[in-house]
Amino acid sequence: MSAPAEVRPGRIHVIVSTDTDLLALRSAIESLPDGFPAVTAATTWAPDPIGDLHDARCVLVRLLGGRRAWPEGFDRLRAECARHGVALLAFAGEAVPDAELTAASTAPSATVTAAFAYLVHGGPANLENLLRFVADTVCFDGWGFEAPSPIAEHGVWRQPDPAGTGPVVGIVFYRAHLVVGNTQFVDDLCAAVSAAGGRPLALWCYTLRDRAARPIVELLARQGARALITTVLAAGGAAAAAGTTGARGGLDGEGWDVSELAELDIPVVQAPSAGRSSEEWAASDAGLGPYDVTSGVAIPELDGRIIAPAFAFSEVVDDGDQLGTSVRAYRSIPDRAARVAGLAVRLAALQAKPPAERRIAIVLSAYPTKRSRLGNAVGLDTPASALVILDALSAAGYRVAARPKDGDTLMAALADGLTYDADDLTDGQLAVAVGSMAAGDYAGWFAALPDAAREELESVWGPPSGRHRVHDDQLVFSGIELANVVIAIQPPRGYGDDPVAVYHSPSLPPAHHYLAFYRWLDEVWGADAIVHLGKHGTL
Repeated sequence: MSAPAEVRPGRIHVIVSTDTDLLALRSAIESLPDGFPAVTAATTWAPDPIGDLHDARCVLVRLLGGRRAWPEGFDRLRAECARHGVALLAFAGEAVPDAELTAASTAPSATVTAAFAYLVHGGPANLENLLRFVADTVCFDGWGFEAPSPIAEHGVWRQPDPAGTGPVVGIVFYRAHLVVGNTQFVDDLCAAVSAAGGRPLALWCYTLRDRAARPIVELLARQGARALITTVLAAGGAAAAAGTTGARGGLDGEGWDVSELAELDIPVVQAPSAGRSSEEWAASDAGLGPYDVTSGVAIPELDGRIIAPAFAFSEVVDDGDQLGTSVRAYRSIPDRAARVAGLAVRLAALQAKPPAERRIAIVLSAYPTKRSRLGNAVGLDTPASALVILDALSAAGYRVAARPKDGDTLMAALADGLTYDADDLTDGQLAVAVGSMAAGDYAGWFAALPDAAREELESVWGPPSGRHRVHDDQLVFSGIELANVVIAIQPPRGYGDDPVAVYHSPSLPPAHHYLAFYRWLDEVWGADAIVHLGKHGTL
């Protein structure tokens, strides 16, 4: 379509509070006709999202969390729009209109409400028509526009392979990512699940809160999902996601409701994303930022979700030539996507395994590692707790052989077999060790680690298998085996004159023997699950 006659120059400026809106906007403007007013954009966290509005004709602002999410900025935006005679349309970041923002707009409320419908449905096509609608009804240009086109609130992005034999693993992501085309990280996760032996079933949804989760739960149940990976926030309640307390679904637990997801009775793995680039994340001692930790780790734990490693990061995919600001999208890191997928597939397989065949490791700390500190945990009777766990496992059908009669007997057996308190062991101590790994086997596994990890560890502890806890070319481990349950002592994290300082060092890599212990538990003894019992473990 050609440009209408006598179009007044001036741009449409858009301010948003999420990267996904920017991504959709970038796609939308590529379809606008020649001569259409320039469109610029900024995020609320940019150094100067408002800028100089003397050449603007209209400003659209969308705020996740309403005016309270950007109070000073919004007040300044209103003042600048009034000063330059620029029309202002303010919208909620959610699917429900915000009366305060509508009232604060300078366009008629009916116009703001009609424009908001495009945002609720979302997607580049709807955003293109939103810009056309605003150009025609607010700026009076005459480009023409179409009505909003609905996109379902939930649906299937990828069906599981019907010919496959692995467990079906559900993957749930936000509808917002679908409508802006930010789905590469979902495809990567699907590929990782397939590589791990599972069959991915990817679904999008607007939310998992309350009854809104019902359609997703039904889809997962019909497909026989045995595990679920979620990249969305907590399902317990709206108040929880807002970080409030004392209200329905609040952080005090009152009214928290995850009954919809709980009906599936399958493991639910939360796969966090980072609101920063992978480079920034890797360079930070803290890793995830405060918001990412709260929304992607802490609050989902209240749903009972299993927290996986962060696997997707906000990367710049457009340097800002079109919108005047850079555009970001989620991109995954292959080994971290593989870790998330592997965790989910193993949990799915474990569900299908009869309890009598499951192998469980209970790991006690020793802080620092000596007989008098075995099972140390402030306020916890570790020996009695271990026996309670053994009894519960036995009652549930797990194979537990001849458990110690009481806590003292258990601790005596562990102390008698402790192989971590001396560099040289007697034949008797070696005979009662719970297991060992040949130094050559460990060296072969160690050689497969990334170069940076190997170099860091070798700079402190020397080449594999190190100088500590190696006996007759074997790395020996402490504990007792009770059929399909092993109670083991966690090895020292390191060695030195101040063992407490070694335990708490944020930068010291673990020793060879420590790494070998967990590799033995997983790949040699074959633990399906590891229970760390006590406060002072170092893993």
